[in-house]
Amino acid sequence: MAINFFYYFYVKQSETKLERNKMSLFSSFEKVVKSPISRFDGWQLVGAHTRTPDARTTEQLLSNIEYYAQKNPEVAKFKNELKAMNPKHLGLVSDICELANRRDMLSNSINLKDPKQVGRNIFASWMEKLPKASKENPEALEFTKEVINHTDTSASKYFLASAVNMLDHPEIAETLRATKPMIKNIAEETLSGGKLADFSKESRFVGMIGDYVNPASDPEKIRMMHEILDVAEKIPDNMNIYLNEADFIHSKVPVAKIKENLQVFPEVTEMLSNAGKDKINMTDFLMKNVNLD
Repeated sequence: MAINFFYYFYVKQSETKLERNKMSLFSSFEKVVKSPISRFDGWQLVGAHTRTPDARTTEQLLSNIEYYAQKNPEVAKFKNELKAMNPKHLGLVSDICELANRRDMLSNSINLKDPKQVGRNIFASWMEKLPKASKENPEALEFTKEVINHTDTSASKYFLASAVNMLDHPEIAETLRATKPMIKNIAEETLSGGKLADFSKESRFVGMIGDYVNPASDPEKIRMMHEILDVAEKIPDNMNIYLNEADFIHSKVPVAKIKENLQVFPEVTEMLSNAGKDKINMTDFLMKNVNLD
């Protein structure tokens, strides 16, 4: 499987030696958890969809982490740190553990523990980085939760395989915060229409997120995207629109000028439609000076 890693989401990391957690004298008497309370049981919907909100209690989530620690050395190594995280992030820990241990009933499936498939043991990297990120980069965890809550298990795992190093970059918090409301739209645009035999849809989904979560992106322009898409939905039915989101959010055009152009866009498309025209480049229109006088 070829995964296209984007700017913040994949860098070669040097291995670090971590001290092994000291085992309690009474560790052999710890409660054995027989099964976790899961979110991804049974057959799962494919493509973009919104999951039911996570209603598990803190106690249930701590029990889940204990269960996965008994089954996975990647979790056992950081169990105490994971359990001590902000309670609002424990659901994400449990979700990642479940996804890493789940094999989808598909012709292709992503194994987050397999270095041959995803470059390294990505699951181990998430378990190592989550406790620190919970304190220093919580926006990255909230962003990851949003992805999992709006995608199928295959796309969620593809994102996890690509995005672990996002946790090391708290400086992108504003960009993540601005992009988070767009996740549902991005998922619907890239993942709809059923599962393919390869990971091309998942790659497109992650790639489009990479267009947003990028050092060239302007968070203020990202926050305008919902308004722009709403305007685009209301143009005459015979008009075809071209909109390159990456060019727009990476542009240096002042936001005030874009807002000015957006205000007259419906009027311009109406004029073009009445003149027999059937297409318009919305990206160019918004980023250039417009004078209707």
